[in-house]
Amino acid sequence: METITDYLKKYGKYTFLEKEFNEVDNTILSILAYIDFTDIVPEIDCGSITIKEASNLFYKLHNKKEIKKNIIAIRAAENILKDIANTNRFGNLELLNYENQVSFETQFGAICIKLPNKTMYVAYEGTDANLSGWKEDFMMSYDFPIRAQELAVEYLNMVSSIFGPKLYVGGHSKGGNLALVASMYCKSRVFRKIKKVYNNDGPGLREKEFNSNRYRRVALNKYMHIIPSESFFGLLYTNDDNFTVIKSTKKKLFQHDATTWVVENDHFKKDKLSNFSIRARKTMNAWLDGLNDKEKKEFTNTLFSIFKKAEINDLLEIKASIIPNMIRILKETKNISRENRKFLSITFKKLYQEWKS
Repeated sequence: METITDYLKKYGKYTFLEKEFNEVDNTILSILAYIDFTDIVPEIDCGSITIKEASNLFYKLHNKKEIKKNIIAIRAAENILKDIANTNRFGNLELLNYENQVSFETQFGAICIKLPNKTMYVAYEGTDANLSGWKEDFMMSYDFPIRAQELAVEYLNMVSSIFGPKLYVGGHSKGGNLALVASMYCKSRVFRKIKKVYNNDGPGLREKEFNSNRYRRVALNKYMHIIPSESFFGLLYTNDDNFTVIKSTKKKLFQHDATTWVVENDHFKKDKLSNFSIRARKTMNAWLDGLNDKEKKEFTNTLFSIFKKAEINDLLEIKASIIPNMIRILKETKNISRENRKFLSITFKKLYQEWKS
């Protein structure tokens, strides 16, 4: 099965003037937002640098040993950077308007990629190694807008004044949700520039925002939500079936890694939602529907205190050996309702069975 790496070998020789922008290009550009381009890509309104130049500088500053230590999403992005830098299609594209903000409660990153014909791709960073980013994914269940969503809207409005008439907006994981929310709440003059909004296996919206006119105007003909067949993160807070299911070379949570998605020519290979995802979605939605916002907040704070005590920074890299320790920490945690304790206990035990098998 072919993946993004094979796509680059086959189509990397074509510029965007020779072969138009497609969904695979979107995913490649969206994961560039994970890379730490500090002191490499200029900040807002401070110039630009080509992908090839940025790649050369990045690999002078970071060696393979450092890259291996990163979480899956960042590692995949850094590995793909060198591949795309050596293609006609991506090498001469310009990177600009780099932004990266991290605090105890917020993780936000964004970057712009200048395409031919006065077109820009605005990429929002997904959840990186900071636990605050993972926590924000869960905060979306009871709070809107979270700070990262506010920053996403501000960023799109700010950088759009530099752009020409056409915009693509996208992101992977939480970045996909930020792309959607930014497109929903940006200024009208900015919205008119947007050609397509891509959510690459990122969360959806709470029911209130989903039922809004702002969502409907994006979803009508500008929105594409891509999820792998065994998606979990991409089905969080997803209130309809307005998504495109694709095939991956991996199983379960590891399908979240976009570099595992199967490519056919210039598009992803379509698939159907697995029983794993159907069950996970049904269970999660039923549980969320039974809680009020205060209880959701309590659950989120408790869950992430457990992750912190268990020294877990990446949900994709939880190993079976860690889960018994998480269950032990849960038993020691006093300030949690009986319902949330039961749900967490069942979830951790199911995770343990999945990873053992």
